[in-house]
Amino acid sequence: MKNLFYILLLFLPSIVFSQNNFIKQITFGDFDARNPFIYNNGYGNQGNPVFFELHNSGASNIYYKTYDESNNQFEDTVALTHNNYLNINPSFHPSIGVLFQTNQNSNWDIAFIPYENNNWGETTFLTTSQNNEIKPRLFNNKEDYYPPNVDSLNILFSRDGNIIHLNYKNNQAAEVEVFQSNNNFTYNEFAGLQDYFSGYTVFAIEEDVSGIKRIVRRIKPYNGNYEVKEILRDSCDCSDMDLAYTDFINWMLFYTDTLLGERRYFALNNPQAHNPSLLSLDILYNGNLSSLGLYLMLIITKNEDVTMFEPNWAYTYLLERNDTSYVRLDVSDLAFGVDSLHPLKVSASSLAIGALGTEYNQILVYTVWEDSVDGHLQLFGAPVHIQYSSVKEEISNNNFVLYQNYPNPFNPYTKIEYKLLKASDVKFKVYNFLGEKVIEQNLGYQTAGNYKLDFDGRKLSSGIYIYSISADESRLSRKMMLVK
Repeated sequence: MKNLFYILLLFLPSIVFSQNNFIKQITFGDFDARNPFIYNNGYGNQGNPVFFELHNSGASNIYYKTYDESNNQFEDTVALTHNNYLNINPSFHPSIGVLFQTNQNSNWDIAFIPYENNNWGETTFLTTSQNNEIKPRLFNNKEDYYPPNVDSLNILFSRDGNIIHLNYKNNQAAEVEVFQSNNNFTYNEFAGLQDYFSGYTVFAIEEDVSGIKRIVRRIKPYNGNYEVKEILRDSCDCSDMDLAYTDFINWMLFYTDTLLGERRYFALNNPQAHNPSLLSLDILYNGNLSSLGLYLMLIITKNEDVTMFEPNWAYTYLLERNDTSYVRLDVSDLAFGVDSLHPLKVSASSLAIGALGTEYNQILVYTVWEDSVDGHLQLFGAPVHIQYSSVKEEISNNNFVLYQNYPNPFNPYTKIEYKLLKASDVKFKVYNFLGEKVIEQNLGYQTAGNYKLDFDGRKLSSGIYIYSISADESRLSRKMMLVK
């Protein structure tokens, strides 16, 4: 996986891409559109909206736009908040709703709007103290094909320089200070990762009184307290830290550091592990990098001649050089096999990247950014269509081997292969995104050998599913996606 990651981010300097029909203006009006956000995970649920802040007449409200797959265009802008206050920093998870920061009570508070069964609920305030609560963030989910704990909401935010983990359940909020600023250390940047099976990990950039920075973490088991602080990266000039999904269950913690006088990107691979390895992202443009965004789509077909694991990547970043800012675009849709930079009129633009739906039976991924037009900030975007790739991949234990289904995504048929290393009683089960069992089949006693299941998804709705094979007391599971 590391080698693939190096290859995909290793590009020679090439063209600077100018404005044309490939780049689309997404928002229009006498207002400023800022801070776009697109929900993202390893499979990329379809139809995710672009959330953003709409600033007008001294107020800011949370809006979103959805991509209309039938007409191949963005739908009308929809408002989620409607007031004369500042509502900023939106983030979204389809099993939770929208989280944001608001000054409706005269100081900064954290609020969210629940989302369930395609309906929006009423705004709920998670914090109401006299202090300012800022920078709300949802925990990233390590196994995002499992929903987060739907009976509770877990977020991170900052209050007086302290990093707080808030759990909201049964209309009650419980807080834990994860990192506390004091005379020795301060904390500004942070991110959280939730492991469905074990608990929470919070990462932060810590700075001491001498200006030396380090990346630290604390781990909290589900049934325990936060453990002692650990240092992951010492004596760095770290900033712009964030988590990104890079494999079925693997995440990387990305950050910039100063190298030869320029801001360059580095990554800690599997940052929850003991002593995670350090990677360098060899993006061969001179200048300062920031705002890296990654989208990973695991699309799988069967090709006996191809055995390399080939996920499809789309990514973006900002590059600043010679007093000009550029956004990195993927122009493979235009049949250019090169990396491309698009110059911006503003010096600090916010970026987002993610899947907005499907087009031409392919996954439609958009890079979205802010830029200036007619005296206002508006959102612009550039699409890329994710193609199918190939894999022959397996997971195994002492009793049997389970292969990835192919094709994946599928509609509505796919094949699932497994190999028994010894005779066993075999069962086949499928679970939906909520963990509900939708299919169970007893395959009976089978001798050692290779087997194939022809899976029919006609009776299932689009979405992510977990399929599981049990052989005696052993079980292996994989995920697949049905796209109708």
